[in-house]
Amino acid sequence: MFVRAGIALTLFVSALGVAVPAGAAAPSDSSGAVFDKTPTTRVLSAAQRHTEFFTTTFQAEAGENRFVATSLVVMDAKGTSPNELFLGVTVSCTSPSGKVTQADGGRNVWPAVPDFTIDVYMQLQTDVAGAYTCQSDVMMCDPGDCTAPTGTGKVKIVTRKMNPKDYSFLLVTAPVPAWAQAVPEPPNGDQLILPGKSLVLTQAFDVTEGGGVPVQVGAMLSMTNCIEDDYPTACAKAKPMKVNGSATVQLSVTATQLPTEQGVKCATTTGTSATGAGKWTITWQQHHAINVAWAPAITLSDAAGCGNSVQVQVTVKVLKGNAVVVEAGDSGKVASLTYAVPASAFAAGPNGS
Repeated sequence: MFVRAGIALTLFVSALGVAVPAGAAAPSDSSGAVFDKTPTTRVLSAAQRHTEFFTTTFQAEAGENRFVATSLVVMDAKGTSPNELFLGVTVSCTSPSGKVTQADGGRNVWPAVPDFTIDVYMQLQTDVAGAYTCQSDVMMCDPGDCTAPTGTGKVKIVTRKMNPKDYSFLLVTAPVPAWAQAVPEPPNGDQLILPGKSLVLTQAFDVTEGGGVPVQVGAMLSMTNCIEDDYPTACAKAKPMKVNGSATVQLSVTATQLPTEQGVKCATTTGTSATGAGKWTITWQQHHAINVAWAPAITLSDAAGCGNSVQVQVTVKVLKGNAVVVEAGDSGKVASLTYAVPASAFAAGPNGS
């Protein structure tokens, strides 16, 4: 039985102000970004079922908005039995008040599948001042039967020591200001992209209150390879369709400072393979994928005719294979998103400029 990689997470939702509880005492200082890249283990066994992979603590004031991300890079799944294993990842943060905020992601793995990554992102809004603890937890089971410890096999996780170019981590950003924001995509619901066709997502963000700080824009895209005509529903119009077919996608992202006068050219940056842009494949085994891509930090020009808005343009082109659906999300699955945040928010992690 195949478990669709339904994602229950919140990524870069609008960074709205959070009221500070009356009488809340602030800690002596508030930690900046926290980046944990030294896991406790690199080989996980399904027999253990749950494994705590990262744990980190930080100080925060009440009313902060931070983004929390964990990335689990899987090298192989040798020894899985009978031929597949469900790998779930949870990131959770516990407040001094006892409040827990968490998000989950996951996918099926096969012994012969190439390396892949499971990313889970969420927004953390602090309710009181004090020390917060965030951790990532890995769970393995037989697909379709995760209520009991029935999974067998092992997976090897890529750590920084093994491969410094692509490794697992847990990141808690520094607090982000109120102007940081995100917009759900696509604007008109799930969008089907047939082979040879493209979907262009464009969104402008007003960063006037940023005071000229470098800005990072990007996107989180929730996409499904149309290997069946009933999930997502938009796949019903997908042709051709192969149950065991892959979909090859080209992803590009550009950040542009919008001018206030016609003919003026302002600052611009373009995403690269190092920032998630480029060509990649969604296999039939994976079926569903989360892709995060961003443009390198953009510093707004103060030249005459250059404004205080930054536009992000994301293009998804299906090069070959099956059609792909970019999903807008629902009550059980997060939307795709475009976002704008201070570049410094990610300075400690792999998105750092």
